[in-house]
Amino acid sequence: MDDARQEFWGDLQADLYVQNTAVYLSNQRLENLISTNGKKAHRAILTHPQVGTYSPHVDITFETKTATKQTLEVGTFEYAAEDIDITEKMQTPYDLVAHSSKSIRNGLLNRVEQVYLSEITNARHTISGGAIELASSNILDVLEEAEGKLGSFDAPYETSMRAAVLGPRTVAKLRRAKSERETKMGDSVLANGVVGPWQGWNIVQNNNLPWSATLTMDTNPTDGDTVTIAGVTFEFRATLGDAAAGNVAVLRHGSTVATSRANLAAAINNTATAGTTYVQLGAMDNLMIRRNRNITAASAQDMLFTGFGDIAVSETFTAATNIWSAQEQQSVFMIRGSIDLVLQFMDLDISKKEKGFADLVKGVIGVGAETFSDGAVWMVRLRQDVSNF
Repeated sequence: MDDARQEFWGDLQADLYVQNTAVYLSNQRLENLISTNGKKAHRAILTHPQVGTYSPHVDITFETKTATKQTLEVGTFEYAAEDIDITEKMQTPYDLVAHSSKSIRNGLLNRVEQVYLSEITNARHTISGGAIELASSNILDVLEEAEGKLGSFDAPYETSMRAAVLGPRTVAKLRRAKSERETKMGDSVLANGVVGPWQGWNIVQNNNLPWSATLTMDTNPTDGDTVTIAGVTFEFRATLGDAAAGNVAVLRHGSTVATSRANLAAAINNTATAGTTYVQLGAMDNLMIRRNRNITAASAQDMLFTGFGDIAVSETFTAATNIWSAQEQQSVFMIRGSIDLVLQFMDLDISKKEKGFADLVKGVIGVGAETFSDGAVWMVRLRQDVSNF
């Protein structure tokens, strides 16, 4: 167990401080305050005096300096845990404890990025035009607007401080645009997602950017209708066992669309009764939907789906009114350090099961992320129309 613990902690440090986009982009100045004790760190945001024009022999006006308190709280606690029975441990050629430790580490780091990148919706500025479908023809216009909005607040000019955090598909579009320009962009991606400088920005590729979409289901699905999310196909069936091989069966209510919607949401969210209203996701589908992309669904007529990453969706509904809409991904142009991040009590525990013969592997991490008002002015949010993903 000690060897597994050392392996976990050694790899964890390498990933957190070398291979994690959130750590590369964040300001960690508050971590020393509450890395081990307490849950909140406060910052005072001070006012700035107005500069006026002095007139001889006329009294000047004094302003009162004030401050507002803003707070970062470590209020998100992510965990992962596995039970490895001694029979499985001894009858496989693989080191299951080491694999479990590594898998827990990767899962926790993935969630750290998602908590951190959720903060980009607090940016002070937004690229105009609503949700925009990026193409090589408009990318430079978007970069120019982001440059102007940050420049109006005297953001640092150094490319090393300026980060454009984009998804893999968007970076591919940048590469396409780059091929038509003299200014080069790196053709490789480092472990922490950094691609390289382009047009005055340090391009950072990340597959944990916030995503959302709406699936309108106002008509009960027909037997065999499907919904595909991130490569996982959910098939509505009157009988669960009738779904096509490889599809996830969801029970279609005979006449009530609201129940059919609720069953689909339950299959996504891992709620209700697996095996009765839906078939439980297999290991790889579960990895994609729930762990990596952290997709959740509401059950209203306009079903709101949220998640993280480059997520593509489609459907084969018989009813023409059952459709996907409002597919968006949030990207950001920012000054590194605009969002504060605190990581607290990162811990892994490997213990023996009290009743039985098994190793219990579990890990936990406390995460706090906050966009203070002085950081929000150095962030420009880009709402991307990703309906063509």
